[in-house]
Amino acid sequence: MSSFYKRLFYLALPIAIQQLISTGVNFIDTLMMGQLGDIAIAAVGQANRIFFLFSLLMFGISSAGSIFISQYHGKSEKENISKTTSLMFIFAFLASLIFFIPAYFKPEFVMSFFSPDSEVINAGKQYLKLVSISYPIMSIIFVFETAFKSTEHTTIPMISSSLAMGINIILNYIFIFGKFGVPQMNEAGAAIGTLFARIVQAIFLVYYIIKLKHPAFFKFKSIKYISKDFVIRFIKHAAPVTGNEFLWAAGVTAYSIIFANISTEVIAAKNIVDTIEQFIWAFLFALGSSTAIIIGKELGASRFEEAQKYSKKLIKLNFIFSIILILLLISILPFILKAFNVSQEVKQMIKTILYISFLFIPLRSFNLINGVGILRAGGDTKIMFYTEIITLWGLGVTAAFISGIILKLDYYWVYLLTMLDEIAKAIILGHRYLTKKWVKNVIN
Repeated sequence: MSSFYKRLFYLALPIAIQQLISTGVNFIDTLMMGQLGDIAIAAVGQANRIFFLFSLLMFGISSAGSIFISQYHGKSEKENISKTTSLMFIFAFLASLIFFIPAYFKPEFVMSFFSPDSEVINAGKQYLKLVSISYPIMSIIFVFETAFKSTEHTTIPMISSSLAMGINIILNYIFIFGKFGVPQMNEAGAAIGTLFARIVQAIFLVYYIIKLKHPAFFKFKSIKYISKDFVIRFIKHAAPVTGNEFLWAAGVTAYSIIFANISTEVIAAKNIVDTIEQFIWAFLFALGSSTAIIIGKELGASRFEEAQKYSKKLIKLNFIFSIILILLLISILPFILKAFNVSQEVKQMIKTILYISFLFIPLRSFNLINGVGILRAGGDTKIMFYTEIITLWGLGVTAAFISGIILKLDYYWVYLLTMLDEIAKAIILGHRYLTKKWVKNVIN
């Protein structure tokens, strides 16, 4: 195995494991809350929508930070890495307060935005109030995880996530159901388990930042080196990424509404398909994240030819990898379907949607590795934002609305037409890749 593929393997594997653990734990959490009934699972699910919005904002800040950190890492400029994480933390902490203050002091008011059901609001408000305490803590976690990954220390975030999620499962079991002499706390118990898990995760990351003398351990003196120009450059990259994530989230929500209007069976099938696909995307997302780290480091060191050479290798590898994952999933699909207690009609819908999805996974994974991995590594974030508007909203959502709501076509036609988004995105971003406008050093 060449040094390049070894490097990729050691970067991608921990990220993939972290994603798989997250997927598995989310499933277990949902299963636990499901034991308390429909109201409980709806309340926690709706309360967590504010965290979903918060995490999108954190992802925008982290993505911009990753561009700078990976390129500074390529030039071995430790002081500038510290400067970047200082600015990231300022933005992340302020963002966390925007979400924490209303969620903690007015949880019932916040819950009313996500559900009109008074039972759901009452069940969710205590959970939201307690879990919101973890939002400022999450600002530390997002910043330090990004710093570790962007400097090729992907194992530490994997261990921290595994530790936190293990604690979360154990404490959820104890506090939700009242085990080992602890009173049963239901939804509040789930919030306490989550809060303690995130505190432990933050302590773990801070400990290793200090122990390894990692440059991401920002000091107050680093803040005074943050110039107005640097702040403007940072926002220039963070704003399009954050906007892109919000557009994507809104588009996914629009798709769900359209499918829900076709039939309950279709939305049930689509939700199960999304759960199954998460295991494929765990690996492909890991490859995309590793691509951003590798390409960013080469661009930061102004090794532009190497960056282009690696990008071609990674695109080819991504295609091969996506085909292998599709074949693997097809081979175990009959066993997966048996695990779901749904009607034969829904199972047939799942198979139809999955087979359509399989046809487009190589294209969709190209969009992931090119857009999130390569173009963003070169700071080419605006093109992603504008592309999302044109392809997702101009084509995908519009086609789904016309075919599903107005023309009332069968579900498989509606799902197939949503792929117009991915086809157009591949054409636009593929052309952008070939122009080589992403091949630049953003830190100079």
